[in-house]
Amino acid sequence: MTNDERGRIVRSVLGVAPPDEPCGLCGGLFGRIEEWTARAVAALEGLDFGTLAVTSHPDPAILTREEALWRATGADLAEPYKQAFNRLLGTRLCQRLGCEADLRNPDLVVQADHRTGEVAIRIEPLLARGRYRKLIRGIPQCRWRRFTTSVQQTIGDPVLRAAGGKDHLFHGCGREDVDVRCLAERPFVLEISQPRRRRLDWTALAAEINRSGKVEVTGLEPCTREAVARLKGLRQEKTYRALVRLGADVDDLGLARLATLIGPISQQTPTRVLRRRPDLTRTRRVIAMDWRRAADRQVELTVRAQAGTYIKELVSGDAGRTRPSVAEVLGTTAACIELDVIAIHTDPAAP
Repeated sequence: MTNDERGRIVRSVLGVAPPDEPCGLCGGLFGRIEEWTARAVAALEGLDFGTLAVTSHPDPAILTREEALWRATGADLAEPYKQAFNRLLGTRLCQRLGCEADLRNPDLVVQADHRTGEVAIRIEPLLARGRYRKLIRGIPQCRWRRFTTSVQQTIGDPVLRAAGGKDHLFHGCGREDVDVRCLAERPFVLEISQPRRRRLDWTALAAEINRSGKVEVTGLEPCTREAVARLKGLRQEKTYRALVRLGADVDDLGLARLATLIGPISQQTPTRVLRRRPDLTRTRRVIAMDWRRAADRQVELTVRAQAGTYIKELVSGDAGRTRPSVAEVLGTTAACIELDVIAIHTDPAAP
C-alpha cells in the first residue's frame, strides 16, 4: 500500500476532502515525481546496470517543517519524507527501465538533491572473484612502479577495457614475493571503478588473461562486496617448495635434524621488510617438513606452514631474528635460492 492510498483511507474515515493546493510540508515535491523520474532516466543513459538504489539529499526547509509537524501531532512513529521519496522514485525507475531495486549491493545509486533539483549517479564498483596462478618469477602481485607489469595488471587490464571502467584495485588472499612463483590457486577479488558495462564475457576474459603466459586464472565471475571481507578474513596455511643452498656439506644424519623444526618458531619482522612493517616478534607454526638432497650442498624442502610464516627467514635465520631455522639446526649457513607456493589449504591441519 502506498502512502497516497493510506492518505485516502485516513481522509475518508475523517471525512476530510483532499487538498487542492500543493502540500504545505513538501511544497509539491511528490507531485513532481515524474519530472524527477525523467531526470534520472536521462542521467542513466548509456550505463549498463541491473540493480539500483535511490538516495536523497533532503531540503533543510522541508526537514524543519517535517520535524515541527511531528512535534505538533505528537507522532512517535513516522516515515521521513526522504525515505518515502526514495522508495517512490526507485519504484518508478525500476518500472520504467526494467531493473530491480537492491539496497545492499546495487550496481549504481541515483542521488537526488531536493534543494537544487539535481540528479547525480554514483556508479558502484564492478567486483569479480577468482583464483590465480603466477607462472613466472620477477613480477609483483600489485602494481609497482619498479616493474612494467604485475599480477594485478595482467588480470585487471583486460577486464578494465571490457568494462569501460576508470581503474582497478586488487585484493589477494595473501601475496607472494616478486621472485616467488605461486603454482597453487590463490583467491583474489578484482575491483573495477566506475564501469560503464557490467555484463561481460567472463570465460573469454579468462582465456585472454591465460594467453599471457604469466598468470593463469580460474573461476572468474562477478561477486559482491561481502566477498572482499571474506577474502581478507582468510588465514590459509600454505605449502612451499624451497630450494636451499647450504654453506657446508651436511650428511643424511644431519639433515634428519630438520624434523626438529616442526612445531612453533619465533619470527621477528625480517630485515628485508622492516621499511614498511612494524618490528614485531610473532610465533608461527611449521606443520610439516620433508626434504631431499637436490645436488651438492643443495636441499629441496617441502614445508607446510601457518599463514604469515616467512619461509626465506625460516631457512636463513635472518641473523637470529627467526629461531629455530634451517641454518641453526644444520649448523651452517643456508639460503633460499628458489621458492614456490605449491598448495593453499582451505582447511587447517589438525593440531
